[in-house]
Amino acid sequence: MDSEPFHETGDPRVDEAVAALAGLGERPLEEHPPVLEAAGDMLREILGELDEPGKPGRPGLQGELGGQGETGGAEGGPGGRP
Repeated sequence: MDSEPFHETGDPRVDEAVAALAGLGERPLEEHPPVLEAAGDMLREILGELDEPGKPGRPGLQGELGGQGETGGAEGGPGGRP
């Protein structure tokens, strides 16, 4: 079974967990549980840091807002004017 390449996330810890998961197809089935457990633990730890004051984690990039009307802007809808 070929594993598909993954796109880097910019966080080396997340990339490490995803790479371990991507390599599961090349490993015997009995080796899957510890890999899944370790990746899950690592991702839970990273996500838990997002809620800890004083430990904001790695800053990310700000996304772009939708254009007017795409997200209910001035043309009506949620948050827009009727």
